[in-house]
Amino acid sequence: MQKILILILVLFTFHVSHGQARKIEFVEYDLDNGLHVILHQDNTTPIVAVTVLYHVGSKNEDPNRTGFAHFFEHLLFEGSENIGRGEIDKYIRNAGGVLNAYTMQDRTFYHEVLPSNQLALGLWIESERMLHAKIDSIGVETQREVVKEEKRQRIDNQPYMSFQYELFRRAFKVHPYRWITIGSLDHLNEATLDEFIDFYKTFYVPQNATLSIAGDINIDETKKLIDLYFKDIPRGSREIPRPTVVEPPQQQEIRDVIY
Repeated sequence: MQKILILILVLFTFHVSHGQARKIEFVEYDLDNGLHVILHQDNTTPIVAVTVLYHVGSKNEDPNRTGFAHFFEHLLFEGSENIGRGEIDKYIRNAGGVLNAYTMQDRTFYHEVLPSNQLALGLWIESERMLHAKIDSIGVETQREVVKEEKRQRIDNQPYMSFQYELFRRAFKVHPYRWITIGSLDHLNEATLDEFIDFYKTFYVPQNATLSIAGDINIDETKKLIDLYFKDIPRGSREIPRPTVVEPPQQQEIRDVIY
C-alpha cells in the first residue's frame, strides 16, 4: 500500500511540474502609434478573447479629482461616434459574446469573449472606444448616478467595507494608492465636462494601451485586422502623468479601532 501511495505521489508531482513548465507561445509587437499588441493562437475551441488594458488607474488621478479612472470604466460603455448610446452591450451579446471591465490602482481593463468568427466586431468596438468615445453631458450624468448606486450597494451598505478605505489611507500617507478606486463622489459631482474630456484625451490613447488577443485566430490575418482598425488612430499628443512620489517607510505599527 505504501509503495502505491509513493507511486501516486511521484506521478502527481510529475504531472504538476509538467503543467507548470508548459510554455505559452505568443507574438508581441508595437504599432507605429505606440499601441502594444500581444497575440496568442489557440485553435482548440472556436472562441477568441479581445482585451485592451489602459495604463491608467486611481494612482494617475488628481488628488482633488479621485474616482476618474473608475468612472471612465463605466463612461466608455456609453457608445461612440459610430455606436449608439448603450449599444456596445447589445452588439456583443447579440453576437453570442460576453464583456466586462474593471479598474484598479494601476490599470483599466476592457475585455470581450466572442465566437472566433466575430473577432472583427471586438476589434471595431475597442477601436471606437479608443478613437472617439462618446463623452457628453448625458453620459456623464447617467454614469454619475450609476457610480453612486454602486458605492451605496458595494461599500456604504456592506458590513465592514469601510475597512478597505481605512486600510489604504493608513498604509499610504503620500502615494496615490492611499485612496480607493471608486474615489470621492464629491469630486465626481464637482468635475466639469471639460475635465472628463481632458482625462480621456490624456490617457485613452494608443501609446498608453496594450491590445491582447487570444484564442482561435490566425496570426497573420489578425495582424491585418489590427492594422485595419487601429493603425490610423493617432498617437496621443499629451504627456501622460506618472506618479513619481516615493512613499516613506513606516517605522512602527499602526493600530486603530474603526466604528
